[in-house]
Amino acid sequence: MSGVQKTVWVILAVIALILGLLLFKMTRSPALDAEQLSQAGIFMFDTPRSIPDVHLQAAGGGEWTEEQLRGQWDLLFFGYTFCPDVCPTTLAELRQLIADLPEEARNHQLHVTLISVDPERDTPERLREYLDYFNPEFSGATGEPEQLEKLAAALSVAYIEPDTSQQDYLVDHSGQVILVDPEGRYVGFLRAPLQRESVARYLPQLIAR
Repeated sequence: MSGVQKTVWVILAVIALILGLLLFKMTRSPALDAEQLSQAGIFMFDTPRSIPDVHLQAAGGGEWTEEQLRGQWDLLFFGYTFCPDVCPTTLAELRQLIADLPEEARNHQLHVTLISVDPERDTPERLREYLDYFNPEFSGATGEPEQLEKLAAALSVAYIEPDTSQQDYLVDHSGQVILVDPEGRYVGFLRAPLQRESVARYLPQLIAR
């Protein structure tokens, strides 16, 4: 091979390398920036946090434990069926969020789970009926106060046990949506109120990592 041919091959190789780098830069998903995520109301932890063993009642009947949070991504929300505003609004937003995600993201088995902090009124049957109104695939659970407190504390969720002697009582509670990875670990949260369009933009990248 002559010197001219070698030079041509080197030039072609360099051009191919440059084109490959440009194609990679154009097609790869952009790195997720913490500031961009926070502006979208998404906060991810540097280190995942474990979720303790809990035993609750599943919506519709049966037992619900933290094991139900393994094997798929979960969006976990604490609320109750008699909630007049935040809960139905958040569940409606989560329903639309799931619908807005591309099919590839939905294939990661993203589940929505409501944990009721009003076990006095939210029987498994009522909880199932309530969730079916939003999406029959939504999961739910409630149970003994000490079990609910244990789970809420681990997930940094605050709520105040109400005076159940009052008629039509309300339950004050946090409004963030907890993000749980397929290993059943608490990895971050979505700030309330939910910024659905922004979350839909970034969530597929988060769950694909």
